[in-house]
Amino acid sequence: MREKRFLTIFLLVALLATGCNSQPNVSGVWKGSIDATDKQGHKWNGPAELTLNQNGNALTGTLTFTHPQGGRVQVPISSGVISKDAVTFSGQNQSPMGTLELTFHGKVTDTSLTGTADMTSRSLLIGPVANTASLRLTKQ
Repeated sequence: MREKRFLTIFLLVALLATGCNSQPNVSGVWKGSIDATDKQGHKWNGPAELTLNQNGNALTGTLTFTHPQGGRVQVPISSGVISKDAVTFSGQNQSPMGTLELTFHGKVTDTSLTGTADMTSRSLLIGPVANTASLRLTKQ
């Protein structure tokens, strides 16, 4: 009887602990596409790859995508957070021609990550250009 009670309590504690930790593990490589539109209505799309490193609820990593005029762009993720199924991160790419600031807000499931990125390019030649992009990624 005592063993049965202990086993029941142990199973309840295990179930509660598992239920409280419903945050997915997003570490790894995610591949897919980026579709963007600037304020003037110009649209572009290309391949995207996201590498995430998760430590508790904190995220770091790199977002890499191909821009039609800019070529391959890598944005180091300096700060990010996962809370249940919500993922947010931001980062900045600096080059001799200017900077790109990116902020992403999205949702994650076991194998997909989707959301919207607000991107602002600040160029010495053109000035600031804002883009809104949709990311659709699948865990590899």
